[in-house]
Amino acid sequence: MSSSDRILLILLLLLIPAALWAPGYLVMHYPELIEPLIYLPWLTLGSTLLLSQIYHQGRLGFMVILAMLLYGLIQSQLQVPLHQEGKRLLFWVMGLLTPVLALLLALLPERVPFSRQSGGHWLLLLAGVILVAVLTQIPALAQGLTQFLTPRAFLLTQHSPAPLLMLAWQTLIAVILWALYLRHRESASMAALLLVVGLMLVCLGFARPMISVTLLAVVGVTLFVVVLQQGHQMAFLDELTGIPGRRALNMALKRVGRRYSLAMMDIDHFKKFNDTYGHDVGDEVLKLVASRLTQIKGGGQVFRYGGEEFTVLFPGKTPKACAPHLEAVREDIAEYPFVVRSTKSRPEDENTGRERRGQGGGKTVQITISMGLSERTGERPEAEAVIKAADQALYKAKKAGRNCLKLG
Repeated sequence: MSSSDRILLILLLLLIPAALWAPGYLVMHYPELIEPLIYLPWLTLGSTLLLSQIYHQGRLGFMVILAMLLYGLIQSQLQVPLHQEGKRLLFWVMGLLTPVLALLLALLPERVPFSRQSGGHWLLLLAGVILVAVLTQIPALAQGLTQFLTPRAFLLTQHSPAPLLMLAWQTLIAVILWALYLRHRESASMAALLLVVGLMLVCLGFARPMISVTLLAVVGVTLFVVVLQQGHQMAFLDELTGIPGRRALNMALKRVGRRYSLAMMDIDHFKKFNDTYGHDVGDEVLKLVASRLTQIKGGGQVFRYGGEEFTVLFPGKTPKACAPHLEAVREDIAEYPFVVRSTKSRPEDENTGRERRGQGGGKTVQITISMGLSERTGERPEAEAVIKAADQALYKAKKAGRNCLKLG
């Protein structure tokens, strides 16, 4: 399970106690806070919208705007008994339409909300607002829709106004968003999933006081965490390979302690390989090497140093202890059957690509790496000196015929 998956699971679990425990606790123990807490979702969602602008997370920003529209609708129109004229239909339309808008926003291209290129996203939200108004405010349409939904609106429990049809629809959209997230690992699909699950819990407990306030405030917090996580990935993870980059290496070296070993490695003949087969295939080679390096044993931490160079940091280890693990991963890469396929025959999905490797359909080539290993000593106490020594050892490996490990 990746760090993104763990964060998503934690955030989803955070929504459940917010729905089951927080509303009743607040009403019972802190009734004086009810009035000011009404503004809390505006604060958490507004802060998340501002942060999404800073990190240029456009679709996530639009997801926050959708959550703000949802909360505004609940506070302005649905703080009355649902049996009043038109309110139950408005509740149904809100529960059915919001997940669709969240799904469509997750599928749209990345656009910063307050930019010239975001017109389509704003039109989608505007269309949703107009559709709600048309379906609920035009008497003929409202009556027809009510007559259609009423016999199908079986209640799940007597204590919740949410019909089974609405909950089934929300669950279906949530499953689609979950599959979308697993396929692309994008923050937009993660945010949409959190919003839809939050909406589902709001609808289930809609009869409870403060349910929309507490849950949408928590949704704002969860989306804030998603934006922060995305910002961390942008700053510290290499976009192509998904492993930590040079900035993360610099941070790790500052806290690694006095004893460590460091290996510098380089893909052999990578420039020639790139020139022969193209940069797309070269990118696949970089991703392959990165994925194999992340399986290294012995506590090695893998980083992309830049270009075709990678670094492995071994905290608290001597070169003698690290060398067997480096040799094992070097041999693993050299023995891996990498098949060069044309761009047309290469599948877009990375998991499918992994499954097809070694199954023919192209030329099989050998990928090898050269390695240089050094350790921190009293003669070279600074990280720059250790990296330089590892680089010199890497140069020795290149001179020795490549595809080998040398100590520095």
